Amino acid sequence: MARSFILLLSLIFLAWLGAITISCGSSSSSGGNTGSFSVVGNWQANFSADVGATASGYGAIDSSGLGAFFDASGNIVRFPTITGAKSFSGNLTAYAVNGTFFAGGAVVLTDTAQGTVNSATSITGAFTGSPSGDFTLASFSPLGGSVVPLSGTMQGKITGFADTLQLTFSSGGSFTGADFAGAGSTCNLIGTLTQQGMSNVFDVTYNSASGDCYLNSQTGIAFESNTDYFNVNGGADSTYLYMILLTSKLTQVRPSVVVIYQ
Repeated sequence: MARSFILLLSLIFLAWLGAITISCGSSSSSGGNTGSFSVVGNWQANFSADVGATASGYGAIDSSGLGAFFDASGNIVRFPTITGAKSFSGNLTAYAVNGTFFAGGAVVLTDTAQGTVNSATSITGAFTGSPSGDFTLASFSPLGGSVVPLSGTMQGKITGFADTLQLTFSSGGSFTGADFAGAGSTCNLIGTLTQQGMSNVFDVTYNSASGDCYLNSQTGIAFESNTDYFNVNGGADSTYLYMILLTSKLTQVRPSVVVIYQ
């Protein structure tokens, strides 16, 4: 009798263990927030309705999930954190290029967004605001070849400003230089570019260190392209570095796009 009871308990335990195993297997394949895709790279964004004044843009996503894009006017859209997990949600924030305003006089607009990472090359979702709509992100290749390490002295422009930049890059990714806002007005700059692995994505620090300007620290994301999106170099086929600066120590400084070129 005791032996039969123990055998019965054993069978019940095995049945319970099998049910747990099946349940776990079903959960892992049910399409929950368990996907794992490498989304670090270059992406093109398209919106079914304007976000601020933006219907499309070029940008990148880094390994922390930071994703930012700019349009042809220099307006910027920042996405919620996208790490490669199957689903994501959060704020979709648009920033007007310096000197301009969105409809109603706003310089910053925030919508809520939720999306799905379908693969390493496709992300889709929707945003809710005024107006609401859908978005798609598709991977793209802004360079005709490999990433070109920046070195030596290069020129630069900031969207929304008449200033000119002159930056000197070292082989390690650090740079120094100056922002010239006019005769007798010079702001000295220092910063770093940190490449994300072998990808065409860089994390950026960009600091005004001394001179005729407020001291400031900015951070953002960058990528290289062969396209002169803002016609700062007469549309020449060259290598351009686009820094999308998003955070600033000074609250009055808007996010902006810095273009670096030969």
